[in-house]
Amino acid sequence: MNKHTARLLEKHFDTPFAAPDGIARLRELILTLAMQGKLVEQDTNDQPASELLKEIEAEKQRLIQGEKIKKPKPLSPVKPEEVPYELPQGWEWVRLGEIGFINPRNEAEDTINAGFVPMPLIPEGYSENHQFEERLWKEIKKGYTHFADGDIGMAKITPCFENAKSCVFSGLPNGIGAGTTELHIFRNSFNSVAPRFLLYYLKNPHYISAAVPNMTGSAGQKRVPTAYFIGQLLPLPPKDEQHRIVAKIDQLMARCDELEKLRTEQQQKRLAIHTAAIRQLLDTENHHNHQKAWQFLNQHFDDLYTVKENVTELRKAILKLAVMGKLAPHNPNDPPASELLEEISKKRTQILEKFYPNESESKTQLNKQKKQVLPKSLPTLPIGWAWATLMQCSLIIVDCHNKTAPYSDSGIVLLRTSNIRNGCILLDEVKYVTEKTFERWAARATPEAGDILITREAPMGEVCIIPKEPKVCMGQRMMLIRVVPQTINNQFLLYSLRDPNIMNRVQDKPVGMTVQHLRVGGVETLLVPLPPLSEQNRIVAKIEQLMALCDTLETQIDSATSKQTELLNALIHAQSQGDTKEESQPASLSKSQVIDLATYRAAIGCYAVNNLANAQYFGRTAAAKVLYLAQAHIGLKLGLQPERKAAGPLDPWIYDFERQGQDKGWFEVNKKTLKSGRKKTEYRCLSALSEPSTRAEALMSSEQKVEFDRLIYALTDKTTEQVEIIATLFAVWNDFLIDSIQPTDEQIIADMRENWHERKARFSPSDLKPWLSWLRRENFTPRGLSPRTVQQQQLGI
Repeated sequence: MNKHTARLLEKHFDTPFAAPDGIARLRELILTLAMQGKLVEQDTNDQPASELLKEIEAEKQRLIQGEKIKKPKPLSPVKPEEVPYELPQGWEWVRLGEIGFINPRNEAEDTINAGFVPMPLIPEGYSENHQFEERLWKEIKKGYTHFADGDIGMAKITPCFENAKSCVFSGLPNGIGAGTTELHIFRNSFNSVAPRFLLYYLKNPHYISAAVPNMTGSAGQKRVPTAYFIGQLLPLPPKDEQHRIVAKIDQLMARCDELEKLRTEQQQKRLAIHTAAIRQLLDTENHHNHQKAWQFLNQHFDDLYTVKENVTELRKAILKLAVMGKLAPHNPNDPPASELLEEISKKRTQILEKFYPNESESKTQLNKQKKQVLPKSLPTLPIGWAWATLMQCSLIIVDCHNKTAPYSDSGIVLLRTSNIRNGCILLDEVKYVTEKTFERWAARATPEAGDILITREAPMGEVCIIPKEPKVCMGQRMMLIRVVPQTINNQFLLYSLRDPNIMNRVQDKPVGMTVQHLRVGGVETLLVPLPPLSEQNRIVAKIEQLMALCDTLETQIDSATSKQTELLNALIHAQSQGDTKEESQPASLSKSQVIDLATYRAAIGCYAVNNLANAQYFGRTAAAKVLYLAQAHIGLKLGLQPERKAAGPLDPWIYDFERQGQDKGWFEVNKKTLKSGRKKTEYRCLSALSEPSTRAEALMSSEQKVEFDRLIYALTDKTTEQVEIIATLFAVWNDFLIDSIQPTDEQIIADMRENWHERKARFSPSDLKPWLSWLRRENFTPRGLSPRTVQQQQLGI
């Protein structure tokens, strides 16, 4: 294995967590390098594969002459244009049919036992151990695929082939077996290939993806043809090297297993911790736990919300807190909800008695209103709130026309239950109805903009608000809710109906049904915790603010994971083309160079630590600020995204760098408590730090190194607080320039004290102004270089 490949693998064993399929991609990379001869060193003393092929051919001729086998049909020689990449010396491209027998048959006594292996007993993915059922040979010898110990079996039918169902058969009773007919079998009769080397080749995603276009048959029944399997190209190394490759693959796959286990444990812990915090957050009766949970979530926001599962749970918690009255402040001057309900009742009666929306429906609605009764015992609500049924909150609630509407090619959009998801209408796959059908289906009430629709089943409880456009027809298994104008915020009612615990508020629950659904009466008598109208508006504003934050979090997660996936794909593609040559670094970063960003960052970080570690006040806070200035002032392409933290601009990467530094033996990370009671994180350099620090010098231009050294020298005698002030003033000033604003000193100081972080208010203008002068005097004035700092995200409740 050449040194570049070794470094490549070592680096990517440290970074597979970044992409959701990072470890799977790492496994793919291992197999790709293995089949290119780049995983272990070649040994010139190994017998070359060409000699092995000569021995196989001689053995074939001997068997043919002895009438042990029939003369095989000759296979076409390997053409240069078929070869996907160049092989190392001593390797040969061969076809599977050249070096073994494909789909052989067994000869055995009927009375002996054998192993029966149906498809479910064949492992998929990178698993290898198959199972079997013991049967008499006479029961399974006909109508099934034959195999024996040492044979390699590969599923040939979709989706089993794509799922890498394959194994080396072993431990079969009397060494033989039979099983599913959807297998191709390779019998290693000439001992030409290490069985597990061939197995790893067949499990390689590259092999599978290349074979898929060659499958034949109808959809759902596609198969890898026998002729394709026989003629499949295999890179054949010397026999001894095959065993070394298998041993190396085993070693690296074991490390992947450890990483996978570690990542699973970390994800489970993150989810469990978040679940516990959310549970405490919803425990509103225990005020201490409730407040403690808010503090915990805000404190660990960046760590907890890096996975979508936690964002989803946060969305649910927001909706639960909204209907509990714990999301927005109460105002004792708001008119109570009881008065609002009286107003709704009065206006509703006046409207319905005028035969709205029609005479028949108005009578139905008035009769149902008379039957609305609240349970005697209900949970206590915040002051000013009141319990009501959904009917009591609404002008009308109308069930759908319970029949499938006849579709037309165009016309009015027919909303089906599949078009309503997560509080929105999805119009990507819609059906249409004619005007005549619409009039019949809307006979009870014509759907209007602002109406709420709720699905009763398939699935149950999805809600949306009808928009102004397009005109829609209500489909099956849903109901329409219309509020009295200017009485209830329909967005609040929508969010109330999206409460994950809504079934706890359903009075008329279905009993004994296997399919989850809501009865018409269950929707009408659904209990609604109703706040005053002004508070409804405040709750809606807060929900929308927090849901926008959740949208941002999910976008960031998608962006981060897709970027890492793209980079890993680019890496694997480059390796699959056989490109492991080191290239000189051009001025602009390409995909392949962005992959080395972690190495580049680490080297620059080591340079800063190595040159500042002996400074009296140097620690994590100063290190983060120096690295920010290295990017924003000097222009080093570190790819940092600094947040406006309490101690100044900081990218959370600093924590990864510290862990990496300890793992690599570059430096120790020590924490101590200062006399002031504050905690400080310091670094103690180790001998291994010199190597990445020296490498950093080669990664910088001479101008960049001179300026970096000047910056480091200027900060050497500064206290932690002074470095914090310098970097924060620089960042505020730089952000103004990025926004095309030439700020005054007063604007810079005010923005730092008022808009950065609440802890910055401790610095008075007289404390800060001298440091603006220092920046000018030392010629560290900003130029508007990226990155712009971003406000630290918090729930803000």
